[in-house]
Amino acid sequence: MKKYNTTQLNPDTAFERHIYHRDQFAHYLRWTHVFKYMKPLGEKKVLDFGCGSGNLAEVLYRNRYKCAEYLGLEVRQKTVEEANHKFEKVPWVKFSTQDLCKEDYSVDLEPYDVIVSFEVIEHIGKKNADIFLQNMCKHCHEDTTILLSTPNYDPDVGAAANHIINGEVCEFDHFELQSILERYFTIEKKYGTFASQKDYKKLLNDWQLKFFEQAHDYWDSNLLSNIMAPMFPEQARNCLWIMKVK
Repeated sequence: MKKYNTTQLNPDTAFERHIYHRDQFAHYLRWTHVFKYMKPLGEKKVLDFGCGSGNLAEVLYRNRYKCAEYLGLEVRQKTVEEANHKFEKVPWVKFSTQDLCKEDYSVDLEPYDVIVSFEVIEHIGKKNADIFLQNMCKHCHEDTTILLSTPNYDPDVGAAANHIINGEVCEFDHFELQSILERYFTIEKKYGTFASQKDYKKLLNDWQLKFFEQAHDYWDSNLLSNIMAPMFPEQARNCLWIMKVK
């Protein structure tokens, strides 16, 4: 029998196990949350600020959420080349190699209607957070919606190995990040994307506790961690921030 991959939480390996992990649910729910800001279809310009291999573009395309333009920015040239090849027949999707933390950031600075940056800021080093956000602001008009997600650092849990650079933990405490974001943005909403029971259960009110107890009888802890998390963004392990530029 094939040995299963238990560390790389992508869709293919999740299907191998026939069980989804809460991290994978969180990814899907972030991507589909973007749909709320895509209407009317075909008219919104979307900037994916740190797009990786283009998962958001694929979710939009496969679900027929056509943009006026989708531009994915990514520092790794090979990744960008592969993404452009993959989407070469989709005229509204393009990818570009860019260092998002450069002070002389020189990409075409046209404004976008929706800017997405999912699971990026924890990979750049804390010293680069301000320039990263400043460069993001260069693509905003007054009504741009910014969606940013990142872990809430919990010292009792520790940071993921790929969120530590030269010994520095690059995940932000919830309120530490909030203070940085508020330099540039007005925070309109924030949602937890997954949360551990130990962090929120003691905070449940009567109706939440009743819902939790009944849901817990049926759903496993993976799914429940995604369902309960939006109500507890400050206690969640990961948070989605919805913002407008100041």
